[in-house]
Parts: sequence; structure tokens; C-alpha cells
Amino acid sequence: MNWANIGWWVAYACIAIVLQSRAPGLDFLLPGFILAIQERNGAQFLWVAVFFLLLQEGMGNMAFGGTLLWYALAVFLFRLGHNLFEAESFLFIFLLSGCLGVTHYLVFFIMAGLQGIPVHPQTLMDESVFQALFTPFLWRLAHYSRRFIHREDRA
Repeated sequence: MNWANIGWWVAYACIAIVLQSRAPGLDFLLPGFILAIQERNGAQFLWVAVFFLLLQEGMGNMAFGGTLLWYALAVFLFRLGHNLFEAESFLFIFLLSGCLGVTHYLVFFIMAGLQGIPVHPQTLMDESVFQALFTPFLWRLAHYSRRFIHREDRA
């Protein structure tokens, strides 16, 4: 990993944290997590996954585990779907985001119930739908900006 790559991930995380503070309940780190899966760099994925999980779990108000389960489902769904679709296509990311929106609702509804946290199903549904709709567009923006980092790697 070079310094430009590390800088990009830190900048992405900072921007995502600011956006997430403005829209609680939404995960702005998820598109970057998907991008890390797509790049198929094992060491980079491991560091990004740990970094994002610690950030996300630390910023949330639930006990540890909800984001870990949701991100594990993201990896599973990505691996399942990338055999059927081109992994970098917008259609694949849109379908993956839809599936992750459903899993967002299920995982956090179950986790909140287990922890005795009151849940408003309609609010959680709205967050899940919005998560599913904005993830592909934020992923596209992040994917586009990563091209400049990869261009520097080749030079």
C-alpha cells in the first residue's frame, strides 16, 4: 500500500464520518467497504474492513456485532453475486445495494430487539430504503476517484 492509497482511504473515512453525523442510521462507509472487496487486494481489504468496523461500531449506540454481521453479509452477497454479474457494473452494485437494504432492516431490527432498544419499524424501513438507494451512487463516486490512485500506482 502506498501513501496515496492510505491517504485516499483516510480521506474517504473522514468524509463518510462527517456525512454519517449528518444522517444518523445510514452507513456511508459501506460503499468504500464494497470498493475494498472489489479491488481484490487481501491485505488492503483486511485493514479497511477492520478500520471501518471499528469506526462503525464505535460510532453506533448498539452493542458490538450488528455491523460485523451486516458487513459479513455484504461480503457473502458480493461473492455470491459477482459470479453472475460483472463486479464493477452499476447494475450489480444496484442489486447488491437492494439486498443490503433488506439485510440492513433485518439485522438491525433483530439486534435492537435482542438488546432491548426500542425500534420504530417505519423509521428503520426508511433508513434501509435510503441506504439501498444512495449506496450505488456513492460507490460510483468513490470508484471513479479511486481510478486516480490506481493511475499513480502504474506510473
